[in-house]
Amino acid sequence: MSERLSARMRALATELTTLRVRSGLTTRGAARRLGISSASLNRTENAKREASTEELGGMLAVYGATTDDRRAVLELAGELPVPGWLGMAPDPAALARFEAQATTIVDFAPTSVPGLLQTAQYARAAQAQSMEFGTALEQRVRARVGRQAVLSKLSAPEYVAFLDEAVLRRPVGGGVAMAAQIRWLISRARQSNVTVRVVPFRHGGYRNPGRFAVLRFRKSSPLVYLEHEGSSGFLDAPEHVELFTAITATIASAALDHIDSVNLMTRIAADHDRS
Repeated sequence: MSERLSARMRALATELTTLRVRSGLTTRGAARRLGISSASLNRTENAKREASTEELGGMLAVYGATTDDRRAVLELAGELPVPGWLGMAPDPAALARFEAQATTIVDFAPTSVPGLLQTAQYARAAQAQSMEFGTALEQRVRARVGRQAVLSKLSAPEYVAFLDEAVLRRPVGGGVAMAAQIRWLISRARQSNVTVRVVPFRHGGYRNPGRFAVLRFRKSSPLVYLEHEGSSGFLDAPEHVELFTAITATIASAALDHIDSVNLMTRIAADHDRS
């Protein structure tokens, strides 16, 4: 471990310990609320172990961290995305870690197929818009497709994807590629833990805040993931989770049910075949 990294870990450990003590929690009590062992928390506070993204977010919530506290922890954590902060460049690895730990994921995709449901061909065409080519592009495509294993593992989360009909109509990668993508969506929707619902054009307008996901965990507070061009982040404040839970409900009221969504996707795939 480099001297610089070691110093950063020690400073972060001191900050987290200070927050815990100030909150009045013992190591054992804090570990119980965080869903980790006392030994793991002790190692983190002694700078012998780096806390995971989820653990850091949990600590900030459990310890009642202020805005200044969060800023200090974020700076010490370096590039590690901490829940409650926005403005960071998209970090697929951090999102993948949360997805792997979630018990339920609700994904809203107003402009493109969610990463957990993309075919490699669709992902390649979509990522090419970022002006990446060659090895860099293929690495991003492999990483995106690799994340999808979370939906097939033994303890897979319950996953619900809401798609605007425009996502299905736009021929990303061409008509043939898009037809294949939609049929892949249909096959995924046959999994017992996966639901795909489409908001049809005929519904008219509805509340659309842009790309977001709500992730819930067995032992930790839920998170909202937001992603826009050049930035992303996680929100963990209860009022933010409640807001996006309410927004999800309005989207659900505008969307077709699972069966009607599959029927619509089947017809749109046929349209792409004829294009």
